[in-house]
Amino acid sequence: MLLFQLFQNNPALIIPWLFALLIAITVHEFSHGYAAYKLGDDTAESAGRLTLNPLKHLDLFGSLFLLLVGFGWAKPVPVNLFKIKKGNLGQFIVSVAGIFANLVMAIISIIFVKFLISSGFSELNFAVKFFAFLIYINLALFIFNLLPIAPLDGYRMFEAFAPRAFSRFAPFMEQWGFVILIALVFLTNIIGMLIGVFIYFFSLVFNLPIFSLAFGGL
Repeated sequence: MLLFQLFQNNPALIIPWLFALLIAITVHEFSHGYAAYKLGDDTAESAGRLTLNPLKHLDLFGSLFLLLVGFGWAKPVPVNLFKIKKGNLGQFIVSVAGIFANLVMAIISIIFVKFLISSGFSELNFAVKFFAFLIYINLALFIFNLLPIAPLDGYRMFEAFAPRAFSRFAPFMEQWGFVILIALVFLTNIIGMLIGVFIYFFSLVFNLPIFSLAFGGL
């Protein structure tokens, strides 16, 4: 679904959606770079990517997708595995840093939404919608990036401790992983279902109707 179709009844909500998405992907990439920096790799810093300025992280095609369909991706932060301390554990920490940041942001946004609603703000209030979008997008990025498909974080996390036999399949995944990912996104509803189930679980845990807060009234 195109972005303008999703928000056709309330086009102004495109603005908080895009801001929430920019914040989520920027913090995600920054967290990778910061974790690598703390583990001895200054590659991201030298490339000017150790920043919360979203303009430094935007990818051309990812930005086009962001504007057209409301979801996109950033340029991966450059990491030099040979500089990272702690070996495979260090690689795992750098890989998990981005998705952990998304999970933390989602929980913080839940706290803000609960505070706003308890203070009497309407579910259609722009501030409530913004934080609801932050919850949804960060949880979606969390699940999406856990998939063990190159070039996602889940693949790098698995690669860090994969059995030796995995080396036979790694070249195939490195070459075709992105194609597989695009096919899963656009030709199936598998990823959407996984995200939906996880967000439903989160809604139960935190007693908050995340879907209706984010998309109710659209």
